[in-house]
Amino acid sequence: LIVEPLVLGAGGMLMYPAWVLTELKRITEAAGTLLIADEVMTGWGRTGTMFACEQASVSPDILCTSKGLTGGTIPLAATIATDAIFQAHYSEDRKKTFFHSSSYTANPIACAAALANVEIWHDEPVAERIAALSERQAAGLRRFRDNPRFTDCRTTGTIAALDLRTGSAGYLAEIGPKLRAFFLERGLLVRPLGNVLYLLPPYRITGNELDGLYDAIEEAGERFGSKP
Repeated sequence: LIVEPLVLGAGGMLMYPAWVLTELKRITEAAGTLLIADEVMTGWGRTGTMFACEQASVSPDILCTSKGLTGGTIPLAATIATDAIFQAHYSEDRKKTFFHSSSYTANPIACAAALANVEIWHDEPVAERIAALSERQAAGLRRFRDNPRFTDCRTTGTIAALDLRTGSAGYLAEIGPKLRAFFLERGLLVRPLGNVLYLLPPYRITGNELDGLYDAIEEAGERFGSKP
């Protein structure tokens, strides 16, 4: 079973409580199958903890991580597995070895970026920044809860999302490209998922910068949103 823990990303930034993940782990164990956690987006503090699975006290059989591994500076991904899975694919007998290689495996520049990122996590108060950003995101979305042009305001850690009320919804909604152009005109890189607006800001973003984003979202609601 492959899951995005706590937050379903490109599917609309749908969020679910930790107990659901705990139950999924119980189901997979009972069925004798693997739980694979796709933490490409949710890992490295995005949901408030290093990995989202921690909030459900769940240890997946396989965990995929990327993006935050290098602080977003250069593409790099890693797959972490239990010892049982590792041993099942390891053998000194070449006839039994699961050979896998790639032209870009262990790219030295990407690995150097990852090491530098790990050093930042070790030497700087990253956890405190994440906690502060999580609080700012939750506070920032409160201004939209009574705005009739928006619905389903939600946050998980540093991730904030809300839906713009429009005539069409969903990933392919025509409003998506219009919203993207609207934000680019204001020097803001926001990737709408159709009518869904979400913010995954860098952990060093300032309060003023966040307020500017919220102001732009409010303006977008006035221009493109509709009332119920």
